[in-house]
Amino acid sequence: MRTPPHPLEVALCARVRLLATTLRPSTVRQYQHTVRLFITYLRTNFPDTRRPNQLRRDPHVLGWLEYLWMRRVNYSGKPLSAGSRAAHLIRLRKLFDLLADHAFPPPPGLLLGEDIPHPDQVLPRPLTPEDDARLQTELLARNDLLSTSLLLTRLTGMRIGETADLAADCLRHLGGDQWALHIPVGKLHNERWTPVDEQVCALVARLRFLRTLPPAAPPQFLLPRPKGPQMLCQQLRAALCEAATQAGITAHIVPHQMRHTFATSMLRAGVSLPALMKLLGHRTANMTLRYVEITQKDLQREFQMAQRSPRHLIPVAAPLSLAADPLTVDPAAVAERLSATIRVLDLYRKQNPTVAEKPLQLLLRRLVRIRSAFQKTVSNGKSEK
Repeated sequence: MRTPPHPLEVALCARVRLLATTLRPSTVRQYQHTVRLFITYLRTNFPDTRRPNQLRRDPHVLGWLEYLWMRRVNYSGKPLSAGSRAAHLIRLRKLFDLLADHAFPPPPGLLLGEDIPHPDQVLPRPLTPEDDARLQTELLARNDLLSTSLLLTRLTGMRIGETADLAADCLRHLGGDQWALHIPVGKLHNERWTPVDEQVCALVARLRFLRTLPPAAPPQFLLPRPKGPQMLCQQLRAALCEAATQAGITAHIVPHQMRHTFATSMLRAGVSLPALMKLLGHRTANMTLRYVEITQKDLQREFQMAQRSPRHLIPVAAPLSLAADPLTVDPAAVAERLSATIRVLDLYRKQNPTVAEKPLQLLLRRLVRIRSAFQKTVSNGKSEK
């Protein structure tokens, strides 16, 4: 006999459907997953709690926090990360806010800001240059649909979902030897054009041929997806693990690491941070900095380049001539001479750090006051006339 739906689950799912009008399908699935977890927790621990107004911070919500802390990831057995727990709490708090118009609304203050843990600050995860070279060689040797798609992902820095959603006419000719790959709207609701080289053009041409083989790809997509985009992404992940094992890479590799590897290689090749943001499709520089790895070798290279061309040094200014006396002296000339003296003294102070700093600063302030007093005196004299 089928278990009747939980009344609170019905109310929460109705709010999820309301959010579905503005959120991406993947985000809606995450909300649905949070609702299932919360209802499972209530069914097990508080079966009599069936309406929103019956919820209390203690014991329902505090017990939910402990439930998330004790929960383990199915495939690894490890506890949920701080980021995953924070995402569940943020989604549930949003649904509680939307229940305010319910016939039995929940009391306020069930979830507080301090309940949400700070996400872990993880380091970038690029492949080492040796593993990256071995993986690309293995993918190139396989030359099948999945391996070619993974190699295209590595050389363009796409997300795996963006690779699965590439259009059949994604490659565009910009004139001459310039080509660009049109990457569709992805995780951050934006699309972009990524410059590509001849190797990427050859990979796209190869995929255009492979897409015609059974099972043929839909007309609008570059890659076939007979069982949907989610299954295609799972096949790509499995193919990557198999290729990494054949290449002799012992560490577990996920497709997103190729995006980190692309970002790090572009930065080492001299691509500026704003341009790298555009290549990756990020909105902030802080997000881009999470993707690049700066090693000690990179720091040494940048330091040696700065030593060879020190742009931080102040260029030698042309000497100011103060010796020649003007034939006529007006207030503007006096003010200019005072300003020139202030500039020369300040330059001397910066170029001679061994000289006592405080007396020179006091002298500079005195000269500035003298110039201001002179200009004020001249202005008062003109007004009296």
